Amino acid sequence: MKKSLTTMMVAALMSSAFAGTNTTDSYVVSQQPDFKRLSGAVHVGVGTAYTLHGYVPTTAAVQGEGVGMGAIQLGYDFGKEGFWSYAGAISYKAPFSGHTLYGNPQTLTRAGFAAHSNGAVPPPVNNSWEHLNQTIPGATATAEQEYEGAYQAKKNTPMGAKNIENEFILRNSVKYTRKYWNASVGHDYIHGGIAGVVAKHFDHQKDSKMQQVFGTFEVTPVAWFSADIQAARTFDTVEGWWFEAHARLKAPIIGTPEDIKVAGIFEYGMSWCANFYESSHNACSNGTQAFWLKLSTPWFVNEEKSFILTPSVSWNWLGKGGMKANEKSHAKAYGNKYVPFRNFAVVGDITATYKF
Repeated sequence: MKKSLTTMMVAALMSSAFAGTNTTDSYVVSQQPDFKRLSGAVHVGVGTAYTLHGYVPTTAAVQGEGVGMGAIQLGYDFGKEGFWSYAGAISYKAPFSGHTLYGNPQTLTRAGFAAHSNGAVPPPVNNSWEHLNQTIPGATATAEQEYEGAYQAKKNTPMGAKNIENEFILRNSVKYTRKYWNASVGHDYIHGGIAGVVAKHFDHQKDSKMQQVFGTFEVTPVAWFSADIQAARTFDTVEGWWFEAHARLKAPIIGTPEDIKVAGIFEYGMSWCANFYESSHNACSNGTQAFWLKLSTPWFVNEEKSFILTPSVSWNWLGKGGMKANEKSHAKAYGNKYVPFRNFAVVGDITATYKF
């Protein structure tokens, strides 16, 4: 079974369905002679960072390295000409351990702890309280242990950190496809994730959820290049506008465009928002959220091209929101000074896709 390069690249991009970005609806029913009115795909994978709308925090903002992902997609073509189609997806993402917003622990020194205790704690000598056992007549290690325990408890208290919840996304969309372009509109229901933490734990909303409606326009003037832009309006606990754009270069690495074995996809992307993350805790900021370069190499394992393995690596530069979250992550418990914070992350993932 042979299919065009464009169709194969679209199938490869399905592997990012669980990411919660506009690639969730990138499933396009094949318009080749092996036309199927109803089709779908199943995805499972692991990654090294948590992603929402292209905003990829470094581990300074989100503690922990692992996340598991899965998604099921269904596509229905309303006509054999392929002009109108429906795409639906259910995705789930779960951090393995340790994910928090803001960061933990605090960068608090013993001297800083003593200086801001209003005299209740004597200052340390050589960054230690061992001298207390010598200056207090009859003192034992109890005094030292007491002050050390109080210091460690304060230092290891998260700065308003909240565990990032497992993320569930339900997507429905309708797409209109022509030869060189397509346009789609749809709706997402999102529960948990970074948006859920912001809504429920920091903005004191009742629910850890949000909804959004979106529109996407994509052009594919030639088989080796595509570009798209999406505008989304979120509501229901977290309100605001999101915009995300991608440009992709695509080429066969092994095989031919008509019978591809391993493909290469090089993507440039960016996201920005307005009236979204400006909230009472002041941990995020509107404006540009991220820039990234991503390299994916989907491997079409079997002859039918129904089983695809896609390793990916991306280089991410955080925008205003990510840098402000990182700044909060590294904020010292006392005073207005901040230690340097990171605004760059390398993110890797691998997914397995089965098409049916």
